[in-house]
Amino acid sequence: MDKVVIDGHMSQDVKQLIDHLHLPESELLDMFSFSFDNIVLTPEEAIRFIHFLRSELDKRTQ
Repeated sequence: MDKVVIDGHMSQDVKQLIDHLHLPESELLDMFSFSFDNIVLTPEEAIRFIHFLRSELDKRTQ
C-alpha cells in the first residue's frame, strides 16, 4: 500500500466539503458521497462523520 503524503495542502474535494459544512446534513449528503476503504458510508455513518468534522473544526476556532 502506498503512503499518502500530507504536505499541508488540501485537495479541492476536502476544501469544498469544509466550505460547505455549515449546510444542513441533507444538503451535504446530496452534494457529497462519503466512503472509507472503498465502501460507501450509509447516510447515518456519513452524518456521524459530518458531526465529527464540525466538532473538530469548532475545537480549532475556540
